[in-house]
Amino acid sequence: MKKKYLIIFAVILIVCSLAAVGACQKTQESEDVAELSYWMSYIKDDAPITDIAIPGTHDSGTLGMISVCETQNKDFAGQLATGARYFDVRVRDKGDEMVFYHTLSSSNTYKAFLEDIEEFLTANPTEFLILDYQHRDPSGDKEFDNKLFSMLLEKLGKERIVCAPEGMSNIDYVNSLTLGDVRGKVLVALGDQKGVTDYSFVMVRDADASAREGSVLHSPYVGKYNKSDSEEYVNNYLDEYISMYSQYDGGICVLQGQLTGGVSLEDKEAKHDPNMSAWIRALKDDGERLSKINVVMRDYITSKKCMDIIQLNIYKGYVKDSLINEFNEIVEKLA
Repeated sequence: MKKKYLIIFAVILIVCSLAAVGACQKTQESEDVAELSYWMSYIKDDAPITDIAIPGTHDSGTLGMISVCETQNKDFAGQLATGARYFDVRVRDKGDEMVFYHTLSSSNTYKAFLEDIEEFLTANPTEFLILDYQHRDPSGDKEFDNKLFSMLLEKLGKERIVCAPEGMSNIDYVNSLTLGDVRGKVLVALGDQKGVTDYSFVMVRDADASAREGSVLHSPYVGKYNKSDSEEYVNNYLDEYISMYSQYDGGICVLQGQLTGGVSLEDKEAKHDPNMSAWIRALKDDGERLSKINVVMRDYITSKKCMDIIQLNIYKGYVKDSLINEFNEIVEKLA
């Protein structure tokens, strides 16, 4: 019976998606900028990873899905080259293959994701990535979780994964880390009923709207907020989220910049983007809000969206003094 309802739901999604394709607005792409592949090389070594302004992608593995599920139009290598350093990882076990999913399964494999990360970090050792395993299917299954992280360890190697030293809690360790400590590495956070794993580098993240003890990553999500009107979201709910994650004692804080729900998520993002991007750019004149910005997650990431977030590091004082002029030249390319 459950399978029958899933099939009906999938058919409804496909019909609605096809009906919307002709009417939806498209993402306005911006030019490729080579420097965004290594933008962290412009950032000071002593910048805390819990305070650097970092672009991220929501539902990172949805390229090529139907419009009601797709939130990105770039593959993983493209997102990295565009400047994204945080990834919302949602993986499903299909038996012979692990694939990304967003309600439905995509054709984007976990293996390809890991290969792109390994290739990217080899070419760009100044960069640091956050892999946020928000949801997975099956959830909380030890065998599946260990399969996920054994593949990660095998592909990247222990030296490329952030791990707290023995006797130090994960949250204390993360709060102590600077960019210089983690260049060329990834930090791994796992949520949604975290089960026991045999991998000490796997750190706890919050549930959608509530904290877990020892959480190193806070990314509050309240459905009614993100399904609201764009102007209401920007004017009211972004501050609600900032207030929610600011109550905790440090950690990496992720601001949800996307709207969710609807027949075409690209259309929704195209209409939302002017409001969201204007809000981000205005942070340079708002010291109180700026001080609370860390990771900002977006749909349909572009070079311009990433640069708007990365540019905030100038106002945070984290761009290397000797490279400010070069950094501003990159900003000008996307102005």
